[in-house]
Order: sequence, then structure tokens, then C-alpha cells
Amino acid sequence: MQPSGTPAVVLSGNLGTPVGKWSISEPALAVTRSLGRRNVPVFRFHPDRSLVDLISRYCTHVPCPNLYEDPDGLVDALTTFARRLNAGAPVLFPASDGAARFIARHEAALGEHYRLTSPTEEHIEKVQNKRYLIEIASSIDVPVPETYFPSEPGELLPIAESVSYPVVIKPLFSTDWKRPEVTKAFGRVKAMQVTEPQDLLDKCRALLALSSTFMVQEIVQGPDDLLLTFLGYIDRDGKPLAGCVRSKLRQFPPDFGYCSLTESVHDDEIFELSVRLLNALEYRGIGCVEFKRDPGTGAPKLIEINTRAVRTSALAIASGVDFPWIAYRDQTEPGSVSPSVVAEVPVRWVHVRDELAAAALLMCRGKLSPIRWIRGFWGKRLVAAEFSWDDVGPALLFWAQVPGRLLNPLFRPRSPAALPSRSAPGNVAPSLLR
Repeated sequence: MQPSGTPAVVLSGNLGTPVGKWSISEPALAVTRSLGRRNVPVFRFHPDRSLVDLISRYCTHVPCPNLYEDPDGLVDALTTFARRLNAGAPVLFPASDGAARFIARHEAALGEHYRLTSPTEEHIEKVQNKRYLIEIASSIDVPVPETYFPSEPGELLPIAESVSYPVVIKPLFSTDWKRPEVTKAFGRVKAMQVTEPQDLLDKCRALLALSSTFMVQEIVQGPDDLLLTFLGYIDRDGKPLAGCVRSKLRQFPPDFGYCSLTESVHDDEIFELSVRLLNALEYRGIGCVEFKRDPGTGAPKLIEINTRAVRTSALAIASGVDFPWIAYRDQTEPGSVSPSVVAEVPVRWVHVRDELAAAALLMCRGKLSPIRWIRGFWGKRLVAAEFSWDDVGPALLFWAQVPGRLLNPLFRPRSPAALPSRSAPGNVAPSLLR
């Protein structure tokens, strides 16, 4: 079936100072390539040129106000852009948690001009509030780890004396720990592992002083390959039009880092639990549900839900479950899309830079041999996070700046030079958004 020609907009923003000269948004790049390869016009809304994926041949960068700094200005920019397209309501995709929340908060204004692939504010609040999520999951027999939600210092000592260590501290909302005052105290972390009571007390007291809302949770032990994630798309009737399960093989940093190596698998239990939970939440749109199997009992325990495409989305696409394309078609041709829920296995996804770092660290610890690491790739079908033969620009720029990142601590940081501009053509020029 030929695409309708309706444009797509992929939205992201900068929260705080970038870690290095150039960053990459793997979710945005995966969505961009999925749709661009189908001849869908893709416009990447981002405040500046700090992301290497903006150089993709499949998208046009549109500078815009930062969603974290000027949300009202961004709403105006998006609505002005859609009105001037004269090509029907574009399909809007968030590429980060912040973008998903922004779209949901401004659903009334944006919904008049865009077709939305992400859930409503009510449902995002339910999903991103980990306390509510755990309560709902428990009520429908979806297993969850033992979890505590301290809100004042007096609650900490009983928790510290009763839990089995190690435990993990996580924010109730992931964006909370991206605040400058939190990153200054703890660095850029997704979670913190704690192995003894005093450390738990110290960290929790510091977080409460920073007005952070967080939880203390049992760590489901076992290797990374027990981490399983459903990636898919739920239509307006609660039907899974797309679904793929992947097993995380390695992450960097180890324990609570970002996925560096993963592969597609068949796992009916994870698929069924994910759809059951999403339906209980009345969730609609793109969503990813993560579990980890308890190595003792084999029971999968809920970890989290992401309300947008995730870092490893290109794996599902390469496995034949092209959920961004399915989401796009469901928005432009509702009722005509056949479900895609059988993935090719095993296909492996790798983030080369992080995988090299993860493997090197594990080798230094004596937990991985070079031969075993190489054998893990031998004879496997691979897809890389940033590289694609039909779109080499992002990978070339990404790797060109890696040596600079390694040497950067030795020299004074300098502002990045501007990328060559690819402005929106004709009647959708970025100047219209100013």
C-alpha cells in the first residue's frame, strides 16, 4: 500500500546542558528512518543542531522553541507549521519522555492540527507515576518487585532496617532526576543501587531535601538477559496492532545503564502480560513495557513502561514489526491496518560505542572473554543504533566526535560548530516559526 503523503513530525527537546559536543536521539532516528524509507516527509522539531540524527537524509530539521523552556512558544510553532503545510493534519511522534508529556499536556491545542500517536495526559500520568503503575499491576496479577515510597525522613529508618540488600532507588518520574540540582548532587543517573542501610538513609535524605519523589525497590537479581521488553502500538480500540519482545543482553554502565546489546525473542507470557497491563490502564498509542524474570521462580516482574519509542526501537523495525509505520498508518488510514505481532528471531541490535565500553569493563572484571564476546556476533543478523547503509550521515558524524569526547577532559570545552542547515523548504520554512 502506498503512503498517503501526510507529513510526520518527530519532536524532542534539550533538558539541561548536553553531555558532549553532539548527542544522538536513537528513538527519533529509528522513527525517522522507519517513515522516511516509506517516502513519508519527516520534520524533526528540535531547538538547535545538537543532535547528530538531525543530519539524516530522511528528515528536515525545523528549529523551534525548547519544550522545557518555552512550551507555549512551541505550541504556537507547531500549530503554525501545521496550518501552513496545507497537506492534512501531520502525524506527531514524541522522541522522549518530556516530549510525550508535552504533547499530552497540550493535547487540546495540538489535537486540532495533528494526529497523535501518544497517550493522553491522564494516561501518561498514570504510567509515569511508578507508584500508581505498581498498584494497578498488582490489582490485575501482573507481578511487581517489593517496593516502598518514602515521603518524609521518619519513614526511612524502618525501610532501611527491613529491606533485603541490595536495593535500588528510582525517581517516580524519570524527568525529576534530570533537574540540575539533582544531577549536581548525584550525576546523570537513572537509578542508584544501595548495598547497606546507612547509604540508603543518606541518599534518601538528600533526595527528600531536594524535593524529589522516589521509591526504594527490590532488585530482581540475575543476568541482563532476564530483562525482557514489549515494544508495540495499541490502537484506539485497545488492540495491539504491533508487538515485539526483546531480551536485553548487555547494558552500559552495567546494572542500571542503557541497553548496548539486545535481541528479538518469542515470549508469549511477556506479550500477554504487557497487553493486559496496557489495557487495564486504557493505554493507547506507542508503548514499551519492561519486565525482569526472577532467576529463582522464573516469574516476570514489572520494571517500567515507556510512553514513546525507545532506544532499541530499530530492533523491532528490523525484525519486521515496524510499529512507527503501523502507528502512522493507523492514524492516516484507521481500520485498514493488519496486526504485525510476529517478529523475526533472533535479530540483534547493538549500540557500538556503549557495547565496546560494556564489553571492555566486563572483560576487566573477568566476566566476559574476548572469544565469547566475538562469538556473540558471529552468524547473527545485526542492526546498529546509529549506522545504516542507506543513511550514513548520522553514524559518520557520531563517530567523528568520539575521539574529541575522549580527549575533552584534557582541554577546555568549546561550543560545537553548526551543522550544515537543511531548512524546511518552501511554504514550511523555519522562518515561519519565529
